[in-house]
Amino acid sequence: MNFLMLRGQVPQDRNPQEIVFDRLKTCDDVWTHLFYNIVYDNYGELCYWGGRRNHLFVPNFMERWVPTFDEYIPTFEPDVIFCRGGFPEYHVVLKRFPKAIKIYYGAGRRFLPQKGFSDYDIILQDSPEQVKKCKKKFPNALTTLFIKPAADNIFYPTKSYKEYDICFPANGAQSFKGHKFVYKTIPKHLKLLNLGNNPRGYKYPENVSSYRALRSDMANNISKCKVGIVTTEGDIDSCPRVVPELLACGLPIVVLDRVKFWKEKYIVSGVTGELATTKNFWDTVQYVLDNVDKYTPRNYYKEHLSLDHAAKFIREKINEVM
Repeated sequence: MNFLMLRGQVPQDRNPQEIVFDRLKTCDDVWTHLFYNIVYDNYGELCYWGGRRNHLFVPNFMERWVPTFDEYIPTFEPDVIFCRGGFPEYHVVLKRFPKAIKIYYGAGRRFLPQKGFSDYDIILQDSPEQVKKCKKKFPNALTTLFIKPAADNIFYPTKSYKEYDICFPANGAQSFKGHKFVYKTIPKHLKLLNLGNNPRGYKYPENVSSYRALRSDMANNISKCKVGIVTTEGDIDSCPRVVPELLACGLPIVVLDRVKFWKEKYIVSGVTGELATTKNFWDTVQYVLDNVDKYTPRNYYKEHLSLDHAAKFIREKINEVM
């Protein structure tokens, strides 16, 4: 089989060289790794628009940057097209191959396929709430919950001194990540490391350290902490990628119940972490800290959430619709 992944636009808000990798071993993009695992021993191309680059990672896996998808004519007939995100630029490619199995995965506000193309065979979702809404709007598609993994090559436990009680990987430039709740309510005796830009104009407490770490150094920083927290608000984001990343690094997590994700898959009480409300959040964090050695998040991640498991899950869904 031949696989094609439409990955998105080459970054316009930063140096595109940040996503240039010569080897899969050093690539920090989880979608590249997931797609490669889905392709397995078949042939696959992963394609961005807005640039010029052709790089053959291995004989059966190519990354291409093309100026526009209007101009992109693959040299092969794709049997499966995986769309990461909903962009109108994808539609010309999707319509060009009517026989291909088409997979859609958006997130947050883009969890539903965008206007202009809706003939997807498989639609992947992060939460039961999203599945319910999607099935109502797209009854002919196989709509299913989705295992979102971490990039296993860069997210794993490292030997680091536990300087902090709490890891809060969240970009303060995105107001929905929950910084105001965390900074306003955190108990003074807990030391917290925020990995991400601090909210502009917002002074963080004295027991909080905040800086942006490169993705290649995230595991080292996460491993300086004992427990991870996730506090995303509303429908803007779903299954934040820090959920599997924290578990992959061996940290039990405390997640606010308002976060949209596959709760039963990622939160196993006493194993991977706990759900909490805004009222009992810090009590729950303290409970996990007091019992941190009883949790086994890394083992659970390897057995249920890794890239291999996510790829196998998607391949099974492809077989269902063939």
